[in-house]
Amino acid sequence: MKLNCNVIKDLLPLYADQICSEESRGLVEEHLTDCKDCSTLLRRMKNEEVENSLEMETVDVLHRQAAFFKRKSAVIGAAIAGVFMIPVLVCLIVNLATGAALDWFFIVLASLLVASSLSIVPLMMPDHKVLWTLGTFTTSLFLLFGVICFYTRGTWFFLVSAAVLFGLSVCFLPFAVYDQPLKSLLGQYKGLTVMAVDTFLYILMMLVIGAYVKVPAFWHLAPKISFPCLLLVWFAFLLIRYVNCNGFLKAGVCTMLIGIYSFFANYLVDRWIGVEKSFPVFKPFVWNVDTVDGNIRWLALIGCCAAGVILLVRGIVGGTKGR
Repeated sequence: MKLNCNVIKDLLPLYADQICSEESRGLVEEHLTDCKDCSTLLRRMKNEEVENSLEMETVDVLHRQAAFFKRKSAVIGAAIAGVFMIPVLVCLIVNLATGAALDWFFIVLASLLVASSLSIVPLMMPDHKVLWTLGTFTTSLFLLFGVICFYTRGTWFFLVSAAVLFGLSVCFLPFAVYDQPLKSLLGQYKGLTVMAVDTFLYILMMLVIGAYVKVPAFWHLAPKISFPCLLLVWFAFLLIRYVNCNGFLKAGVCTMLIGIYSFFANYLVDRWIGVEKSFPVFKPFVWNVDTVDGNIRWLALIGCCAAGVILLVRGIVGGTKGR
């Protein structure tokens, strides 16, 4: 029987695919009526074939659907681009007809490029939509600033561009680093890269502001005001990202730090830059122009410290239970 089972097992794949001879089919079927092991093996082989067939059909359907949506997105993107061309042509004709020398035409054109970067680019780009959209949006936005600044004879282009670039980085760079190929390129340093880029762009923005305002006192005040803010943000980031402890403990420490910073920041910075300022006074039953600032700072300090202590206790109790 063992030899017969081995022979039948060799024939089962051919039998399951219905490509064996009639004599072999008869031997297999005769054997299957008496052998439960070979019958079970045949059922398993048929189930695997069904699963493989379903998997191949699923992959094929997904590929067809992806191709369909890509074609549909391309058609919609082309249609939107065609619609955007209508105001461009109208502005061009009106500009030429009124003899305006194409001044505000380029402003309209740059504005439509900004709109296109947010509507057409995500539809037309098959891969890396986030990076393409952010890149084209930022470029078209700076182009719009440049055109407006040129035609209004302004001097604010670099000031606005530096501020907007810092704001875009803070809002969207954390999402961009999770899109390929940045995700694979940065690896475990995505958060550190975001913080480093944001810090660099903030310093660049402050340098541009200083060059624009041309006030000597700015270079004395800006670093002393900015340094404590950057120090707090970096400390919180390093604590949350790299310190291996309970999440409630991290939240408690950060909450208390925010309260302490909001309470002491103005007082310490004023003393640092040479401005005499009294320590915040807490008068909860007296609210007027002289006491409102101190009361709010004290309430923020008390509230943040209370919330921080609760989070710390929750973290310590949770850590103790985990052990």
